[in-house]
Amino acid sequence: MSYDMFVQRFEQGDAAPMAGEAFLAVFEPRVDRREPQHSYWHISADDGGTADVYAALAGGTIDSLMISHFSAGATLDLLVEYVRHADAVVLPPSCPTLLAHEGQRHHLPDEFRADALVVQAGADIERVLRSC
Repeated sequence: MSYDMFVQRFEQGDAAPMAGEAFLAVFEPRVDRREPQHSYWHISADDGGTADVYAALAGGTIDSLMISHFSAGATLDLLVEYVRHADAVVLPPSCPTLLAHEGQRHHLPDEFRADALVVQAGADIERVLRSC
């Protein structure tokens, strides 16, 4: 898919850093190529899917993450696993904000709250992207 989706964590309406351990736990075992100077990680999933991930890991945290040129299937399952571990949300273009759990809604900025949806698997993200 040729979308760029951003992943961000929020606390009381403001952007907050995400734990680097969550990123490393979920994505590092799937990294097959890195370009540290560009904060670039190429991910290969078990089903053959791939994704370009841009995330600067500094001081044990990540401020935000962008996933681009991603395949449907296991790649999006990894993304859901990551947002669950990082207590983060997915911000797809022209679509509702995607929550890992309902408790995140009250931390979102006001403009993201009303339409936000909880996702539990990559297939949920695929359905949202097809409907927007």
